[in-house]
Amino acid sequence: MFRVVEYTNRFQGVRSSFGGLPSWARGLVFLAALPGLILIALSILAFLVSLLALLLLAVPVYRLMKAITAGGQNEVTRSGVIIEPERSYDSPGSKRVEATIIDPAVADRAAD
Repeated sequence: MFRVVEYTNRFQGVRSSFGGLPSWARGLVFLAALPGLILIALSILAFLVSLLALLLLAVPVYRLMKAITAGGQNEVTRSGVIIEPERSYDSPGSKRVEATIIDPAVADRAAD
């Protein structure tokens, strides 16, 4: 914990001494730091490009493997409704239950 306080005090000291420089001196420091800032930006850009390349290569293979191996899994339609495949309810203790859900607002309008 003592090191955190020490580093914070050092940072505040550098910050206050940097703020005390004339504007032309701060400009020169910024120019000296500019190549490093550009390299940081380029490395972030390179990371994003490599992530995009990973996705461009992996997503088609993932979809192909999912299509090949998705024999008995649920299917989602364009409307977002999940269609479950027919299941066998032959095992003991299980049964098929069907239910109808009625929206109360729609039911009140229909009764009027």
